[in-house]
Amino acid sequence: MAPSETNGGKREMILYCPNCWSPIKENEEVCHQCQAEIESFDHLSYFEALVRALNHPERTTRIRAAYILGELKDKRGIKPLVKAINRTPGIRDIFFEEAIVVALGKIDGEEAFPILINLLNHRSFLVRAAVLNSLSRFKTKKVTQAIRMALDDPSPSVQELAMKILRGRSKRGNFNGS
Repeated sequence: MAPSETNGGKREMILYCPNCWSPIKENEEVCHQCQAEIESFDHLSYFEALVRALNHPERTTRIRAAYILGELKDKRGIKPLVKAINRTPGIRDIFFEEAIVVALGKIDGEEAFPILINLLNHRSFLVRAAVLNSLSRFKTKKVTQAIRMALDDPSPSVQELAMKILRGRSKRGNFNGS
């Protein structure tokens, strides 16, 4: 659901099909677009609803779903988050992608390493910085090597963040990931 302005200045809710995200009317039982039965989605768990919301047409809903999946720290969230960040390579939403990277870092699963390390090559310095922050939670040699590579990042702010993370690791005696 999303608020919408009407002619009278009052807000009304826009409802979406939980299957295809087409706008629907409040009393519709079957989606006019995909023919899914609207009531049949009432059985979804909170986790399943969040995963579906990663495909919502409204950006804020997608970002909020990624954020909550990260807060839940449920490793089942890694696969749908990775799928969401990979699904539209031609049409990018860097703020959604940044939220996904942050969520992957909070979930704390080694399954997220490859995608996070790959995202150090993302076109947006915001996403690359979020990747460094997410990777900084992990104390492995492979992660430390990836953070070192960011010292050559085209963005001075990403380079600075990588140096700060590496300095923090050396102060704690785990610069090499040990």
